Amino acid sequence: MTEPKDSGEESESALSQAFALLKRGRLDEARTLFADHLNDAAAGVDAHRGLAAIAWQRGQHESSIQLLMEAVRRDERHPDANADLALLLMMSGRYEDSLKHWEIRLVASPDNAGAWHNYGKALFESRRLEEACKAFEHAITRAPSQIGSYVTYAKALEAVRRWSEAEAVWRRGLEHNPGMEAAVQGIATCQFHRGQFEDCLETYRDGISRFPESATLHMGFGQMLGDFGDPVSAESEFRRALALRPGWVFPVEAILALLRANATDVDVTLAKTIIEDEARPPQDKAMAAFGLGKAMDARGDREEAFSAWVKANEFRKQQVGTFDRARLTDYVDRLIATYNAELFEKFRGCGVDDPRPVFVVGMPRSGTTLVEQILSAHPDVYGYGELSEIESMTRQIRSSSGSIQRWPEVVRDASPESIESAASAYLDAQQQRHAAAARRVVDKAPNNFFHLGIISIAFPQARIIWCRRDPRDLCLSIYAENFALNQKHATDLGDLAFYFTEYMRLMRHWLEVLGDRIYSCKYDSMVGDPDASSRSLVAGVGLEWNEACARFHESQRPVLTPSRWQVRRPIYSDSIQRWKRYEEYLGPLLNGLGTQIDY
Repeated sequence: MTEPKDSGEESESALSQAFALLKRGRLDEARTLFADHLNDAAAGVDAHRGLAAIAWQRGQHESSIQLLMEAVRRDERHPDANADLALLLMMSGRYEDSLKHWEIRLVASPDNAGAWHNYGKALFESRRLEEACKAFEHAITRAPSQIGSYVTYAKALEAVRRWSEAEAVWRRGLEHNPGMEAAVQGIATCQFHRGQFEDCLETYRDGISRFPESATLHMGFGQMLGDFGDPVSAESEFRRALALRPGWVFPVEAILALLRANATDVDVTLAKTIIEDEARPPQDKAMAAFGLGKAMDARGDREEAFSAWVKANEFRKQQVGTFDRARLTDYVDRLIATYNAELFEKFRGCGVDDPRPVFVVGMPRSGTTLVEQILSAHPDVYGYGELSEIESMTRQIRSSSGSIQRWPEVVRDASPESIESAASAYLDAQQQRHAAAARRVVDKAPNNFFHLGIISIAFPQARIIWCRRDPRDLCLSIYAENFALNQKHATDLGDLAFYFTEYMRLMRHWLEVLGDRIYSCKYDSMVGDPDASSRSLVAGVGLEWNEACARFHESQRPVLTPSRWQVRRPIYSDSIQRWKRYEEYLGPLLNGLGTQIDY
């Protein structure tokens, strides 16, 4: 808060003293002086501001806001009182309420870059993105060296997946602030999400030459090197990141996941130290424990490996909470009820009649990466990896429908035109990532199994590959992997069994309504007879066999999933019936699955 202006001489002196005491932390003395001037005609507004600052510091947040509201009631156009109130409203999560107070501040001080910055943030949090972008532009125009405005602006664009625009903001920030390390990371992140992996790799390479002491950039560079199949260089970068930031859990987990049985005793001990450190947050402990489990599993120490995974998942539960079974069941019920024969008949002939799309679906760890690698080795196929564009397509359809219905029920109110438009936007987004001149383009986002109904309507010629695997091996593999935070079911063996059961219920529905549009690909068959299975898979997407598909492991394309190292060698059988090695620990999973092992 700024100090008072234009008060009477005596009051101004007293309030200046009070604000000085406030800055030095002498709150009781400051409070007495502010209270003495609450009713002064000239100084009352600033006295309320001072008392509000004290109340906020003491955790009396609502009292602080009320004091500032009284200050504004006394002088509706007071720029500092409005700015103070706007800031505290934002800090309380009341972004929309803060807007009118920022606007008063900006009328009085139109060149105040900080006010424009905060106004932009409040607009973004109020879901008024275009106005927010204009406010951020005002902020960086008035203060080109104000790094925080570039960061907030770019991250707002990233939050709505406008990666190209976000990258442009990061580049402007770096141009005006050559020492802005965060901009290099931001540019790399945007390139990664746009599928520009080679560019992303080079951005990191250039970044570490520019900022050689940046642990973050070394870590990112190591991850990209790993994605491109260079484990030696990846390890070197991870170790450099760890040396620059000792104890940082990201490189610790990365090293253990990369080296596995070859991890050093020092690596293992460091992970254990992190896990046992009471001061560490649960997310750090979870990551270290997932990495430790991989190393112990590779060493053949089943007891210690499973103990690490149990700890990892308990820490993850502390971080993200528990899985809501009822919510999943409700969603599956609604999908089945919505996508019935009547709906498919209504939209017959709808969508984009394009033979290129191939969707590889299934639960994570079911072989989706292997299938994509085999297909992408074919000269007539381009693999885009795991895309999020189907989720974007569903949002576009819902938005254009004008209905208040939730997804998926809103599909019933969608027009054929809106579905065709959303499908075209999906294909355009693929081409913006990479203009692939291929007869087939693969999207291997596993969880698209939830969206097979809208996929089949929007892309009537699309091929759907369903990857299937023994649920005991599948669920154990998921339990042992550090998945995204929204995968809450992955943290509990009983929840995994429940999730698999609901997943199979939905897939049986898709088989009933979509029939032979779904090609089933069993992991065990791929491993048992890779040549026959691979040939059948390629035929399943309507292509002639090409010998390059048998040498998929020689591909130099980046692989961005936890299977990145497995698919860089020929098909192997190590993971078949792996669950038997851990059978004594899998009671909740096996009991939950019951007879549900006919996958």
